[in-house]
Amino acid sequence: MRPAELIERKRNGEELGADELAELILGYTRGEIPDYQLAAFCMAVYFKGLNAAETYALTDA
Repeated sequence: MRPAELIERKRNGEELGADELAELILGYTRGEIPDYQLAAFCMAVYFKGLNAAETYALTDA
């Protein structure tokens, strides 16, 4: 899934799966996802928050 789609889904308050979060972080660490997109994801998380499962998955990624 494209990073923009994950950002949009989180911005809309949807729950993201562990595999999606892992793919996002892996893509960022590989340099495939630019800083501005991860910053936009962080902003969406700041405003919408993460549930316990998402927090665990993001920490585990």
